[in-house]
Amino acid sequence: MPTVGVLGAGIAGLTAAYHLQQQGVSVQVLEASGHVGGVIQSERRDGFLVEHGPNSIRSSAPALEHIVQDLGLADERVWANDAADTRYVVRDGQPTPLPRSVGAFLSTDLFSTRAKLRLLAEPFIGRADTAEESVADFTRRRLGPEVLHYAVAPFVGGVFAGTPGDLSVQHAFERLAALEDKYGSLFMGAVRRALSREGDDEGDDVPSGLFSFRDGLQTLPTALGDALGGQLSLNTPVTALRHDGGQWRVRTSSSGETTRTFEALLSTIPLHRLADLHLDTPVNLAPLRAVSYPPVSVLALGYPRAAVRHPLDGFGLLVPPVERDLNVLGTIFSSTLFPNRAPNDHVLLTTFVGGGRAPHHATSDTDALQSLVTTDLQRLLGVEGAPVFRQHIHWPSAIPQYTLGYGQVKKTLNKLERTHPSLALAGNYRQGVSVGDALTSGADAADRLLTRLDAPAAQHTAR
Repeated sequence: MPTVGVLGAGIAGLTAAYHLQQQGVSVQVLEASGHVGGVIQSERRDGFLVEHGPNSIRSSAPALEHIVQDLGLADERVWANDAADTRYVVRDGQPTPLPRSVGAFLSTDLFSTRAKLRLLAEPFIGRADTAEESVADFTRRRLGPEVLHYAVAPFVGGVFAGTPGDLSVQHAFERLAALEDKYGSLFMGAVRRALSREGDDEGDDVPSGLFSFRDGLQTLPTALGDALGGQLSLNTPVTALRHDGGQWRVRTSSSGETTRTFEALLSTIPLHRLADLHLDTPVNLAPLRAVSYPPVSVLALGYPRAAVRHPLDGFGLLVPPVERDLNVLGTIFSSTLFPNRAPNDHVLLTTFVGGGRAPHHATSDTDALQSLVTTDLQRLLGVEGAPVFRQHIHWPSAIPQYTLGYGQVKKTLNKLERTHPSLALAGNYRQGVSVGDALTSGADAADRLLTRLDAPAAQHTAR
């Protein structure tokens, strides 16, 4: 079996390495930082449990469930509070529940009567005459401007920290675009897909819902890192890649410059870094360099429960860009979402600022950021007084933006793998930005590499 170098110990790299290890492949994971998990970091301090990056995982991917079970983490898992089904969206300065049923939609104040009637026309809207369309144009055309402003735009801000006018619906929301492509209507497509799944037992063994772990999401990458043991090298930044005579030479700067040799590589390095590793390839890497990773700051604030007037009976709130006098992207009600995130009689609010909408806010110092955030929280949630806990996390390059033209990025990734069959690429830039998407990307990349290397493990696709 060949020796495979896995570059990056985020969730995609750890999953890929674990999957290869399970098939008897010799792997070595090289991670630039001193910890595993990438953006998945959990920190408990003063009785508060803060997530530095993602706050939850949706249990829907078979690869994810397999790993949770295989690593013995099922008993450590905690499911989201039932109240987390409620999402608030701000309209006219007021948090308003996003409707989750037809009855709630008809009675909601989030959308005007005109907007509700506009949705009746959706099945009769024709397809666009362009090959690619922004999320904003797609939503405006099919569902109307209010749905764009008060449903899709805040959702895009919450998931991508981006703006719907920049993102490609064909790449950022492939399933949504596929409904129109296949059925000609989002509503009719959703109904027909629901009917076609009736009685279908496929996937019934995979729960669907949000979860974390007792000690936070970092439990998952930590367990993967422990399983890899000595095959994991931390504080080992990669500085250059070279393909030479059927082998990959990987230069690192862990303790002086060192070159390591592998028969195959699986890279999960972010695209804004991968394109600068002096990779000698005939493939034009310019599209990878062009991918935007806007900055995001996370501010976790703890308060006595009595200091917050809002019931905090939900997942959190999202702020649409049209609410121009507000500055935050959104706030997660962390202590409502999962248990033991705050001391008794206290709450934890995790707020996100910056992204593609307002990158300048993400670079604010902690005091300035707190002033900006608390001003919005006082107005939206009735927060009073100073917080008793504060944690500021800054991500200078947060989430890759699947912008218009992102198809060229995917073509470049595919061409790299075709040109170098002993190379596979995975990460949140490949199949989606969620934890589950990145994890599945790592498992799929490991499978592609096993297939190309003619590995004898016939069961390598079973996860």
